[in-house]
Amino acid sequence: MASPRVADLEPSAVTAPPDYPVLPPPASGPPAAVRLSDVSTAGDKRLAHPAPHRGEPAALAPRPFTLAPDRQRRRINRDAIVSAVRLADFLAVLVAGMASMAMRSVFVWPLVLLVLALAARMPKPGIQAAADPTRRLSIQLCEGLVHVLPAFGFGLLAAMAVLQPEPAERALLITWLLLWALAAAGGIVAVRLALWAFLARWRRSGRLRQAVAIFGTGELAERLVERLRAACPESIEIVGVFDDRVSRRIAGPSLADIARGTTADLIALSRQQVIDRVIVALPHSAEQRLLEILRKLHKMPVEISLAPDMVGFNVPAKDQGEFGGLPLLDVYGKPLTFGQGLVKGAFDRVAAAAGMIVLSPALLAVAVAIKLDSKGPVLFRQNRYGFGDRVIQVYKFRTMKAELADSNGEKQTEINDPRITRVGAVLRRWSLDELPQLLNVLRGELSLVGPRPHAISMRVRQRRNEDIVPDYALRHHVKPGITGWAQVNGYHGPVETEKALHERVAYDLDYINHWSLWFDIRILLRTTIIAFGQRHAY
Repeated sequence: MASPRVADLEPSAVTAPPDYPVLPPPASGPPAAVRLSDVSTAGDKRLAHPAPHRGEPAALAPRPFTLAPDRQRRRINRDAIVSAVRLADFLAVLVAGMASMAMRSVFVWPLVLLVLALAARMPKPGIQAAADPTRRLSIQLCEGLVHVLPAFGFGLLAAMAVLQPEPAERALLITWLLLWALAAAGGIVAVRLALWAFLARWRRSGRLRQAVAIFGTGELAERLVERLRAACPESIEIVGVFDDRVSRRIAGPSLADIARGTTADLIALSRQQVIDRVIVALPHSAEQRLLEILRKLHKMPVEISLAPDMVGFNVPAKDQGEFGGLPLLDVYGKPLTFGQGLVKGAFDRVAAAAGMIVLSPALLAVAVAIKLDSKGPVLFRQNRYGFGDRVIQVYKFRTMKAELADSNGEKQTEINDPRITRVGAVLRRWSLDELPQLLNVLRGELSLVGPRPHAISMRVRQRRNEDIVPDYALRHHVKPGITGWAQVNGYHGPVETEKALHERVAYDLDYINHWSLWFDIRILLRTTIIAFGQRHAY
């Protein structure tokens, strides 16, 4: 199922490829009326435009976040299982083809490539069920064979049409292809048997559990919790129920035991531990309240779904696996799929490691210059907002006097700032102070390309960023980057006006909506060409 992408700031957001002028800031004025139907579901490519910000309870004071706690690290991502199964299926077909080639020599390498390509692009519907630990082994075996073997039928037909072999060669070709198909089927069965054994073990140990938060404390929420506990005890962990009206009423004692607070408490909890999904259990008739809650929760980079109403609990479900067969309505999702995140993360780490090796002489020279110029450490760590509004410590070369360092970014730099050292001024002009952030990329806290992380105490004209741009938190739905789409379009250094903040966030959200690996490479190339010497940093 395709995940929706982060919304742009305005309906005028550009949908063309990324060469276009900056988006204008949102116009001021009262918010327009919205309906529940205006909120896109997960089948859409883009989300509905979030409504203007409204007053929210004050969030807890941010603290540095540990990205991979031991308890969370042991959990296994189901999307990773699906990717591993597809890779194992392809390898089984490849090994079977090589073995059959050794047993019966033929000279049809074009056919080999053709069939392998067809096998690699085998039908995808239903493949997500491979990660469902509740499905029977017989069903998994049948689905594995059904999704692989049709490729051989297509390969045989294509070979007959393209090669048009003689009768003797045709018999040899059919024999070889059938031998390959039988060997591939055996490999697929072996993959599914191993998968079933691993899933059973992981299910018993709780490593396949999804962390789910429930919003709502009424009768609908109570019924949802009871259903999940009865149907999915080994696959779902309920981290708590939350409601802004929790002090007024709680439907039953089962909810009182797991009541954890308000919307602000849920958002704060998501910064401290991984939450996979939030299910909103509110009556669908409470449309305005439902929309308001969705706007607040949308700042969390998690899957957000609506629970069925009371009637939906009684509707027979086709799939009785995940979430007890309840027909959940997916409203918001993560902007990048698991596969996209895997590709982006692998590219980041490989490129960052190569960059550290290539730039090691320059890094050493800069470190020596800093030590000779002023007293204090070579590196400076600043608290900034990372993925999911979690606070991370970003590394930089120290460019200020050690006793005047600002770890929270309470005061933005100015022209002729007396805090900056002589070497620091040179480093800032040529962007060399950012190079140690390659360490953050290797640690998994930053990406090479993404929205630039802002300091946690950053203010624009004494106003918080969230109060100026209602959709500001959406830029944290992906990892921040060393460089970004806004930076290569001229937005560098301190943010001095509210208009500049609106425009930067517009570029950041546009980057998230149009992400691709080639987009990242283009931004990196433009950074190396135009950023050095043209930064408006001081």
